[in-house]
Amino acid sequence: MKMHLWNIKRNVICCIMIAIVLSAQVMPVQAMTAYESDGIYHDEGYIFVGESHAVKSAIAIGNMAVASGNSFSLGNGENITYELRWDDSGEVTPEGGANTFTMKGNLFFVFEGIAWGTDGATQSKTDYIYSDGKGKQGRAVQKIHEIMNTNPNIAHWNIISMHGAAAARQGKAAADICAASYKNWVAYEFPQADCYFLSVATMIKNYRRISDRDVYNNTLAAALPDAFLDYTDFYEARNPDRLVDTIHWDDATYIDLFTDVLLKIGQRRGGQDAVTQLQQILYTNDACVIYQEASPDSTVILPSCEKGIPIQVTGRTDNGFYRISLGGGVYFIPETGLAANVGE
Repeated sequence: MKMHLWNIKRNVICCIMIAIVLSAQVMPVQAMTAYESDGIYHDEGYIFVGESHAVKSAIAIGNMAVASGNSFSLGNGENITYELRWDDSGEVTPEGGANTFTMKGNLFFVFEGIAWGTDGATQSKTDYIYSDGKGKQGRAVQKIHEIMNTNPNIAHWNIISMHGAAAARQGKAAADICAASYKNWVAYEFPQADCYFLSVATMIKNYRRISDRDVYNNTLAAALPDAFLDYTDFYEARNPDRLVDTIHWDDATYIDLFTDVLLKIGQRRGGQDAVTQLQQILYTNDACVIYQEASPDSTVILPSCEKGIPIQVTGRTDNGFYRISLGGGVYFIPETGLAANVGE
């Protein structure tokens, strides 16, 4: 009897051990994208979001940045700091390859990793960039918030989505989901940032059997006319000579795209009121009102302030506003609302 009970017990233990081994074998390998702060003040920060195009951009630009000491200048004189560490310190691919991406500076890329069977499936879904405008967020949205929270030293954010390579193959319903989420990015998730949404290069071989190649781009352009950036001509000029397969481009194309997007964003900012950079402490007075933008017609964040509160001023606009850093956000106060000394 005792031997019979022991055999049963031994069989149960063996079954449990086998289950543990099998579960360990099928456990998906994860990627890791980690975001750090360099602790240096930057006027502008940039976050690119996407699928495999974002991965390839991150690596191509990372290689370019290494050659210049992880800091380089754009054609308009703006400096970009970008340090990418790609190793196996956190996670690896199923084949054992490096799949940990750590970034810092004022440039970041949001994606899952290079394990295409797992990472690719996750980052290509419309769920990845999803926002319902009420708090339900996809992984990409959560990562953007993580980057912003980790880098309070960056005064203003520019969020650029190059996501959509898979959604552009899935018809109008997928395009509508993306457009609705992106509207919530602008209105709910990142109202103080500038958001931009790039067109997908649907003229290439990967989309040759799609009945309506333009539905994704047209849907985004109609839903977000001021934030949609059409790069159809850009890709057309490089198709097919600079494709490395049916959908991906060579490193030079990703660097060209990145550079052109940042210069275009800079031009749009230049059309706004110019800002003189400052770093000083001023004090609130009886006339202090805090606005979301450098305009009396913008949203009022705080209609009045207690007198004598020290405020970190980071710039002054040509139309008479101080740009301030407050609680990790960037806001504006009319020049009449701040004084050089307490009590003025």
